[in-house]
This record gives sequence, structure tokens and C-alpha cells, in this order.
Amino acid sequence: MTGRNGLTRRRLLASGLGLGAVAAAPAFFGCSSNEPIRSDTTKGAEAPGLADLVETGELPPVDQRLPTQPLVVEPVDQAGAYGGIWRSVIGRTEYSYLYAMLGYENLVSWTPAWTGAVGTAEITPNVAESYEISDDGTEFTFRLREGMKWSDGEPFTARDVQFAVQDVMFDPELFPSPGKSVLSRGNPIEFIPIDDLSFTLVTAQPDGLFLHLLAHPLGQVYTKFPRHYLEQFHPTYNPEAAQVAADEGYENWIDYFEKISGLVWFTGQNADIPTLWPWHFVTTLDSRQVKLERNPYYWKVDPDGSQLPYIDEVTYDVLDDAETMLSKALNGEISLEAGPDTRFTSPANKPLLANEREAHDFDFVEVIETRMNIMCIYLNLTHNDSVKREIFNNLDFRIGLSHAINRQDVIDATMQRQGEPYQAAPLRESAFYDEEFATQYLEYDVDLANQHLDKAYPEKNDDGIRLGPKGEPISFVVEFVPDMRPEWAEQLEMIRRFWRDVGVDVTVRDMDDVLFAERKDNNEHDACVWHGDGGLDVLQQPKNYVVQDAGSYYAVPWGMWNSTGGAEGEEPPETTRRQLQLLKDISASIDEAEQERLAREMLTIAKEQFHVIGIARETAKYFMAKNDFHNVPRQMIQGWTYPTPGPTRPEQYYIA
Repeated sequence: MTGRNGLTRRRLLASGLGLGAVAAAPAFFGCSSNEPIRSDTTKGAEAPGLADLVETGELPPVDQRLPTQPLVVEPVDQAGAYGGIWRSVIGRTEYSYLYAMLGYENLVSWTPAWTGAVGTAEITPNVAESYEISDDGTEFTFRLREGMKWSDGEPFTARDVQFAVQDVMFDPELFPSPGKSVLSRGNPIEFIPIDDLSFTLVTAQPDGLFLHLLAHPLGQVYTKFPRHYLEQFHPTYNPEAAQVAADEGYENWIDYFEKISGLVWFTGQNADIPTLWPWHFVTTLDSRQVKLERNPYYWKVDPDGSQLPYIDEVTYDVLDDAETMLSKALNGEISLEAGPDTRFTSPANKPLLANEREAHDFDFVEVIETRMNIMCIYLNLTHNDSVKREIFNNLDFRIGLSHAINRQDVIDATMQRQGEPYQAAPLRESAFYDEEFATQYLEYDVDLANQHLDKAYPEKNDDGIRLGPKGEPISFVVEFVPDMRPEWAEQLEMIRRFWRDVGVDVTVRDMDDVLFAERKDNNEHDACVWHGDGGLDVLQQPKNYVVQDAGSYYAVPWGMWNSTGGAEGEEPPETTRRQLQLLKDISASIDEAEQERLAREMLTIAKEQFHVIGIARETAKYFMAKNDFHNVPRQMIQGWTYPTPGPTRPEQYYIA
């Protein structure tokens, strides 16, 4: 059994003071300001405020608060200075933003320069000091950091992970069906304790993507439930848990546990819960301002051995809408706006913000979004109407519609001229980029569009509308949710006119997200649009390439067939069944070269079948950062699978 660096067992990674240093980002990562950076070379081993508490006896010395082998974080630019307040804004329901910006502390994490590749090269130990993978790919053994502590000073051990798995995620009252975070290829994982610092997660079958799951935001559940604190609210450990909940005004222990624990996503509702984050809550999202203070027991250091984080406090003004957030930004009241989705840093607002950059001392950070398309068009290939189904499944029909779209006009009119025609294909920055896939059928050519459409349905009525297989005019409805993207309404109206010019009659219909989802789930839509997920996170978000479940808008019954093992839905055609088998084989393989070969075959089929029509990739995405806010990458990935900005290590940001 041979591993990386020639160690026994495969792919053994360790993260102490030497091996544990987080790899420096590639060359495009740098400081967000062009000004010289001043670093406090006398900063010492801890923040001055904590040193004062040590002096008064309120805290133990820093060497007793850090683990024996803290994780060493290489700064983006250089070691920083202690102090300051990170000021930002947040919506009252943006729980996941708090995790992405401040709490990406999984057992393992993505590296900053992530491309979505197979294997472990883009995964690094984090909360875990090291991990080992058995040769058969079914046992994942983790070693935690000796002396690591929760923010209240209590030890963090394997018992906490065991509690998270067995008493939270596998509790049938909290989760009648286990969540994806504790499933491997659809089967529950098994937790095997070894000692206080070691444990093994066992999968029923080899799983070549299990570590990807642990680095994904879903993997947060393994490290967010402090057993010593939460036992008092759980009936397994406290027979009076139901009464404790009732005394707090809750009908049952489940509802109270969900609130008190921040179950899954609901972080920021309980300021008392201990955490492994760089900062701990002082106030919550129920307040007008969320406030977090430095975690005195945080377990990472910079290369000088100084305890992180550098910044003293983080405050978020809780606001109700993006316009108010924009006003704060224009006034220079936001230190950094960076997150997994775009709130007010839209192309339309960029000129406004640019005008205020000098006056309020901030600048832009370039962004590569994990989404590959501003809008994908999904014709319902499994339509209940057999005629529409036949039309939509005609490849020449789909190719013709694609060539009929003047994407550059769409970009110029609705995207501030900041976009690139692009199909529903992996991005250039992806490990799976295929130029032919990304660019096929993009050319705006009415003659070429008509050639393909004439192959499919050449006859037209007196109004110039093509006639379908039964002689009826080809007409269908494209549904969308206007609240998701303000550009969609205008873009779809332009596309409607382009398609009318080649003899296809389309109606555009907007609706709220609840009705949209209901119609999609019931297979009642003709066609619809959504974001182009999966530009970088191809294997984590494959729905635009293969119908894995009901989340693939172009063939919901095929996805249901797959996700229910054939119990529901409709059996897909052979090409899609081949893709689904390839997706399973990727997970089943522990050979990285084989995984990549299988993934490329799956994507080649997607290219050939051309089930999804893409419009354009956004090329003007941006974040903003104050010029005194340092160690922020000049270019950053934006996404949910890569929980922006978590993998860039916000604990090493500093204010000069």
C-alpha cells in the first residue's frame, strides 16, 4: 500500500506545522490593494486583547489554548496585524452566508484554487490533522488535533463527531431519512471510534468521491455539534429534554434542538453554542446587527506561530433588501462583499460602485463563478403531450433553436455588454473543459437555423409558423421565476422574437418559485429556464449534463426513475442510462485516471445529445473590498459548492 510521499496506505495526508500548512494560492491570488502593506512584525503569539485576559487570569496562556499541532495558514500576501472590525451586511434568512463567510471548518476543505477535479489534489486536511483512505476505498480514517478546543475551552474530540453522526444525523426523530451528508452512494455510512482523537467512517462500497462530500458544505455537520453542550437538549442523554423544550415555549424537543443547535443550515440563531469558527456569536440574526468576536481557542496560526484570526470582530447589519445593502456599499460602510451568490454586486450596479471607489477607499475583486451560464433553456423531453415530446426530442429542432439566438445582442442589451456566448458546458477554468462542447451551435445564423429546423419540420402555416408532426402549429410556453434574475424577462422576450423569426411560436410566462417548482415536479411545463449550475462543480452539480434526479428540469421523470431505483418516473433512453451508469462508476472507482476518463465520457454524451440550450457566461462578476482590508485574493471563485469565500481562509484577512 503506497501513498503520496511514499507513506504506507494510500493518499495519507498530514497537517502539522510542516505538512499542515495550507498551500499558497496560485499567482493570480494577491492583495486587494495596490498600496504597500504594513505588517506588524511585533504582533506576538496572540491578539493584545487576549493577552490582557491571560494577564488577569481570565484565560489560560495561548500555548494551552492551541492544539499541539495547530493548522498553519499561509497568508495570501503576508502575515497580518491584529485588530479591527470586519463590517458587512446580511439578510435575515441568509444563514448559509454566515457559514460560507466565517464558518467553513469541515474535517477537510477545498484548496483556494479549485477546479472541481477528481481525486484529492484539491482537498486538504482542516479540522482533521490527517486522514487515510484504505486501499479498497471503503474506510476513511481521521486523526484530530490533540489539544484542540471549542470556543468555550472544552476539548474537541472524536466523541463530538460521533455525537454528530449517531445522535444527530441518524436520529430518526430529527431526520426520518438520513441526509446526504451521511450517505455514501445512497447508503448510510458507519462511524467506528478508535480513540479520543481517531475514528473511521466506513462506506458500504468503495467511494471515490466521499472526501468531496466532506469538503462540500454538506460536510459541515461532522464538526458543528458540540456534544458537551447539546446533550442537555437531547433525550438520549437528558430524559427531561422535552420539558426543557416546553419551558422555552417549544412543542417538542425536536423543534428546540433544531433552533439551539443550528441544525444543518440554521447557523446564527443561538449565540451560546460553542463553535470551531474563527469568531463566535455575541448576537444573532434575530438582532438588528449580528456581532461575532474572536474565538480565543481558535486552532490555526500564521507562519510566525501567531494565533489567528487577525481581525477582532465581525459585524453584520441585518437588512431586508439588496438596495439597502447597495446604499451601505456606496457609502463605504462594507469592508468586504464576497459570498456564494450575488446580492448587489450586479453588472448594472458596477458603474455606481466604481464612481464611489476613490471617495470611499474600496476596489473590486475579480470573480470566477462556478455557474457556467446566466440562463439555460430546458425543453421538456418527457412532456405528457406526445406531440410536444416528439418535437422537443428532435435534435435538429434544438440545434436550430440554438442557432436562431443572437447571443451577442442578448449580452449587449441585458448584460452591460459583459458576457460571452456559452453553451451549458464546463467552464474554461474547469478540469473538464471541452472547447467543442462550450462553443457548439453558438453561431447566430438564421439560414443555418432554418436548415436544421427544415430537416425537422419544414411545413409552415400562413402566419409562417412551422407545423409539427400532426400538422398543428408549433407553439409552447417557456416558464421562469422573475425574482431569480432580473435579466431573464428581457432575455426571454428577445429569444421569443428570435424564435418567431424562424417559425416557432413561443409564449413567455412568469410565476412565483412555488408554482414553478410544483409544475416542474409534476412534469407539467413545456419549457423553463434556470441558472447554469455545474461550470466548475461538474461532479457535484451534474444536473445539466445527466438526469440524476428530479432536479434536472429537462426530463424530471427520468430523474425520478433513477433516484427511486425505477419505482417511480420513466425509464430513460439508452444514452441517458449509460450516463447514469458512468456517474455511478465514477463514485465506485478509486483510480483517479479512471474517474476522469469516465467523467469525460459522460460529458461527451451530454455534448452529443445537446439536451440543454445555453445562452451566455457572465464575465464581469465582481466583489468589493476596502483598500485597508488585506490578504483578499485579487481573483476569487464564487459558488455554493465552493462556499465563497471560506476556502480562501478568512481568518487570515486583516485590516491595516
